[in-house]
Amino acid sequence: MKHLFVGVSVALCITSSGAAPSATEIAMIRAAAPDRPSAAPQKPRKVLVFSKFYGFNHTAVPYGTVAFEVIGSKTDAYTPIVSDDDAMFEPDNLSQFDAVVFNNTNNEIFLPEPSVYEKLSPEEKAKADARDARLKASLVDYLKRGGGLAVLHAGVASFRQWPEYGEIIGARFDNHPWVAGSTVTFRIEEPEHPLARAFRGREFVVQDEIYQFKEPYSRDLVRVIVSLDTTKTNMNVRGVHRTDGDFPMTWVKPYGKGRVFYCSLGHQHDIFWNPVVLRHLLDGVQFVLGDLVGPIEPRR
Repeated sequence: MKHLFVGVSVALCITSSGAAPSATEIAMIRAAAPDRPSAAPQKPRKVLVFSKFYGFNHTAVPYGTVAFEVIGSKTDAYTPIVSDDDAMFEPDNLSQFDAVVFNNTNNEIFLPEPSVYEKLSPEEKAKADARDARLKASLVDYLKRGGGLAVLHAGVASFRQWPEYGEIIGARFDNHPWVAGSTVTFRIEEPEHPLARAFRGREFVVQDEIYQFKEPYSRDLVRVIVSLDTTKTNMNVRGVHRTDGDFPMTWVKPYGKGRVFYCSLGHQHDIFWNPVVLRHLLDGVQFVLGDLVGPIEPRR
C-alpha cells in the first residue's frame, strides 16, 4: 500500500494505474493551479486523497493525485495525504481527516482484488466481508458526523454492490455515451453558486469522457450546479438512455451532517492542467470541508 505525505515530491507519486506524470506535466499542473484558496480555511485542514480501484485502469489516476496534492499545498487550503490503503478508513484513522477525496476509485475498494478474493477460503472470505462491512460503517458514521466527501469521475462507480453508496453520492454510473476525447458543452445552471465561480458565468467547452447516470439520481436528491448542454452537444451518440435531457455533470448534496461533491470530469490527463477545472475541484473540496459556504439543498 502506498502513502504520499506532504513534503514528498509529487514527481515520485506512482500508483497502480501507471507511471506518474512527467516533470513537464507536473509543471503544467502547478502553473494551472490557483494561487490562493477560494475561502480562508476556518482551521488547518487535512484531506485524504484515496485512489484505490479495480477494473478499468484509469491512467489519469496519478494525474488526479498530483492535482489534488498541488491545489491543496499551493493554496494552503488543506494538507493532502495520498493513499491507496483502505486501512485509512478504520475509524481511528479516518477521524484525523476533515474530508476524503475519491480520486477515480472504482468497484469494491474495501475488498481484496477480485482475483485474490475468489481464491480465499470460506473463512478468509467471511473475514474480508466483515472488514468490508466495518469500513463501510466507518465511512457512513464519518459522513453523518460531518465529514466531507469529494468524488471524481469513476468514483461514482465505486461500491457497486452497496446500496447505501448510491444514497451517499446521489446517483449510479450508467455508461459513457461520450467516449474519451468527446467535445461537449457544459451549461452552468447556477452561475451565482460558489461552486460555479470558476466558470465565470460562461458555458464551458471541454474534451473528456462524459458519463450518463441512473437511479437513484433525481433532482429531488441533489443540487445540480453544472449539466450537459444538450443543445450544443452531439446527442446522436450510441448509448444515450435518458429521455428527459437531464445529464448532470457537477452536483452537491448533504448526507447526515456531511457534504458531498461530485464532478464527472477526470478521464483525460490534460483535464488536470486546465485552470478552470482545477479551480472547480479546489472549490469542491473547500465546499465539503465547510470553508466555502453555499447552498447544498436540492432545488425543487
